Amino acid sequence: MAPIRKPTVRKECQCSICKSKTLGFNHVSVKTFKRHQEKDNHDITHVQMPHEDTWDTISSAVSEPVNQEEDSFEFEQEDVEMNSELRNLNDTNDILDIRTRNQPFSETDCVFGPEDNVQFTSDTYEEEEEYEDESDVEMDNDEDSSLESISELNLIHRFIVISVALFVSLYVVDEGAVILIVIINKILQFLFDPFRLPVSVAGLKRLAGFEALTSGVKKYVACSKCHTIYDNEAAPLCCTSPNFVAHGVRWSELHRLQYFDIVRCTIIDPMHNLFLGTAKRMLERWVADGLIDDKKLVAMQKAVEKVVLPPDYTSLGTKIAKGFPYMKADEWKSWCLVYSPVVLRDVLPLPEFKNWIEFVNACRYFTKPSVSEEDIEKGHKCLEEFCKGCETLYDLDLLSPNMHLHLHLRQTMIDFGPVYGYWLFSFEINGFESTFMRQFIEESWKGDFVRRLLKAMHALACFEIFDKFTNTNTNTNTYLSHSFSISKYLEASQNLSMTIRGNEPLPPSALPLKTRPLSFMPKHEYDCLVGYYQAAYKNPQISGCKDVIDDSPFVNDWIEMVKSVDLLGQSYKGCIGTNGRGSYIQAYFTERTGSEHAYVGEIQYLFVHNFRPTVSSLTYRNPHSSQHVFAFVKWFKSTSDKTRELEGVELLQDEFYKQDFQSILPVHRILLTVAIVDYKTTKNVNKKLAIPLPKKIYY
Repeated sequence: MAPIRKPTVRKECQCSICKSKTLGFNHVSVKTFKRHQEKDNHDITHVQMPHEDTWDTISSAVSEPVNQEEDSFEFEQEDVEMNSELRNLNDTNDILDIRTRNQPFSETDCVFGPEDNVQFTSDTYEEEEEYEDESDVEMDNDEDSSLESISELNLIHRFIVISVALFVSLYVVDEGAVILIVIINKILQFLFDPFRLPVSVAGLKRLAGFEALTSGVKKYVACSKCHTIYDNEAAPLCCTSPNFVAHGVRWSELHRLQYFDIVRCTIIDPMHNLFLGTAKRMLERWVADGLIDDKKLVAMQKAVEKVVLPPDYTSLGTKIAKGFPYMKADEWKSWCLVYSPVVLRDVLPLPEFKNWIEFVNACRYFTKPSVSEEDIEKGHKCLEEFCKGCETLYDLDLLSPNMHLHLHLRQTMIDFGPVYGYWLFSFEINGFESTFMRQFIEESWKGDFVRRLLKAMHALACFEIFDKFTNTNTNTNTYLSHSFSISKYLEASQNLSMTIRGNEPLPPSALPLKTRPLSFMPKHEYDCLVGYYQAAYKNPQISGCKDVIDDSPFVNDWIEMVKSVDLLGQSYKGCIGTNGRGSYIQAYFTERTGSEHAYVGEIQYLFVHNFRPTVSSLTYRNPHSSQHVFAFVKWFKSTSDKTRELEGVELLQDEFYKQDFQSILPVHRILLTVAIVDYKTTKNVNKKLAIPLPKKIYY
């Protein structure tokens, strides 16, 4: 994304560079204006201007070698070399603009790239060192002052600009876009073409005319009381509306709609209601009542020193010991769902702790990306119990209107769906609103932009190429994207009666684009893989490398290890070579008694393996059925200790079960992500605490 631009003071420059513009001047930043003035002063000092009558004679003599001993005019050696270069290029390419080549390094070459054979004096380098700390904003503004309009470019250059701008906006992040621009500029240099693309994404879009529609996008602030719109920098600290001050009444034009229910149609933001509201308020009350002091804060911090969170949860670091300073919404979310059930058990009195767990359980039900009506009812029941408990356990001044709104969250979710559709976590990011609006407008306007521009260029033959960048209905994904079913994927992790072998379709973006070379699977782990295939395909005849090869299906020991697997927004990684975030999971298994139990494990690595059970079977004619995606998992030994069951925390042994075919887990079977905390019992025995957490589902 392009950087957010701050307003820059502009000055009218009429230097030797800018006076060649159409208007005879140009608007540049203050520092650029100063640099141009210094350049002109430098040229006047070092180059003695000839008399007006002899100008034509001297101009024709520039191409001749200058004899400094006989001539009274001193020319810089670099000017002679540059003019010689320009003369040679003019012989082969009539479109070279000499005035552009004569511009200083700070203006043109920042945009088009310095030529390898152009020399600069030490004064020029000193100027660059003086101004090299200018911000990206000013560099972008300097680009504006020297870029041509898209309408002034020839057909080939327009095609290059539009192609790169559209390609970057659709496929490439800003870091990669800069590299792409450098490569294209280098190719243009090799072809002796003087044209250069701007070095920044913002400059490229401006040159293409792609930012014309979004240039007026501006962020405003609306008063939450009287709904007055203010400029972002001119908003008052409090409401100044006389009507609201006098009567406390808000008005909206929506009130005129007879079918509009102002209460039911107002969405309660769960982020503010739960995490920035009650979670923060409860902690402040515990500190004020003396239930938590500095000593307990330090003990709480020590208890979670070695916590490992899933990638989408924010670590609190040392904020617990420091008294929770400057906590943001995502940190309060981590506190509620992960940290507090672990550390508050030995800190709060049991009634207060049980009451708090009711609130935590409600958050667990409500923050699921996919929520059922049963989950909504359970979460509502937990919030009811929590609010009733607060009435009896605390002074009544704790109760607030925000707590009353807890009881309206159920209806909000029934009417508007899971909280991921409307809670305001995304808007906590600075500048998100204006950035999102710019991207939305660009995507919507892209097709019309190409049609209008190409029609004016009389180059509709190029439309087929650009249409691939703008036609959002064109689906270029492989078989996987067409056959992937989100309902079957969600069912696979919970329904053990459903046949899952590991070769079922995955979302198109599940596997990383960058592949690794094939590698041998360690012998013991390879034996687990062979055993898995025998069990999954119910064929004990499936053979491995150590077996005699006959007509039975053969399992090779070559695998392709992958760094991560992204399943609908939830990222899973192996623990080898990482900090462990994203490697702890939970999955269902069937016990020998026939019951189902969820085990917690640690992913060692993720891999892709190709295996086809039978060549002639019609059941596996699917062209992608040979590709299986697995996680090699070590499963923690469970315990019979249920003392942490109240807070939804599972106590595990600090050791693994023996590895067998069940260590091979199809990624479809992953049920939940898990946070892991090292725990030491009163008898000084090392254990693990596992906190299952909802997994993301973005589709």
